[in-house]
Amino acid sequence: MKLVGSISVGSGVINEDAVGCCERNGSVFAAWVLDGVTGINSAYMLDVQSEAAWFVGCVQRLLEEIVPKASGVLEVLQQLVPLIEAEWHKALAGKSVPAGYDLPAACLTLAMCVGGRWQALRLGDSYILSSGTVLVNHAFPPSELPDLEDELRRQAAKLRSHGAHDFNALRDAFREQLTSSRKRRNQPGSYSILVPDKTSLAMPQVLDLGAPREILLCTDGYYRAVESYGLFSDEALMQASARAGGVEQVYGAIRATEAADPDCLKFARFKPSDDVSAVMLQSDPME
Repeated sequence: MKLVGSISVGSGVINEDAVGCCERNGSVFAAWVLDGVTGINSAYMLDVQSEAAWFVGCVQRLLEEIVPKASGVLEVLQQLVPLIEAEWHKALAGKSVPAGYDLPAACLTLAMCVGGRWQALRLGDSYILSSGTVLVNHAFPPSELPDLEDELRRQAAKLRSHGAHDFNALRDAFREQLTSSRKRRNQPGSYSILVPDKTSLAMPQVLDLGAPREILLCTDGYYRAVESYGLFSDEALMQASARAGGVEQVYGAIRATEAADPDCLKFARFKPSDDVSAVMLQSDPME
């Protein structure tokens, strides 16, 4: 595969996302996207502006070390988890984490070519689209997350209609719901996520992608172009992303739509804008 395009841009001063890829003999054999989960704690354990951004940076560095030597996506995760747990405890410098503290977390989506076939690993709600003879938007495992997100959008729209437009205030209003959901992560019936402890190993999603011609990995911030704003179908998003400069054009369309609807009145959403990240891969004609 070749890298057609990649992008990772924050919605504010701090970007809590990251993207990466690894090449061998001029071809990409692995790529990933990371989407940091915005924290809901009233104060951080670490002396940083964002524990999510700190966590994503840590994971990014470790993936760059682990992926080139790994034999598959599950091996990557198995090596990664104890290392990020050790990094978290090192950063705490002996501090005790209070009960109920929302650990730093991230969605991890990784695609890797193993023995001529592509496999993917997913924790969280980033997207995996692949195309060969047909385009497949690989489904998420069943969980409570879509219902929670729909409910948050509805409640946020109601509060905004009464003049509440500050995102931090909205997040505080929904802290109890968010905390309850996050306590159930990596448990049956809930959703998987990458956190700095062994629960990350409990229920990752592993997919056999076969030998696709194209692979698009993207965060939900990028997929807003389809799901939230209706700017593209899956097919059109794949085609746009596969063009030179395409991921940047999709990003521009997302931000233009959000700028035209700053109060989330036309398009209901919890966050007015989100970090946007994507990696687009395509087979070389010789492959």
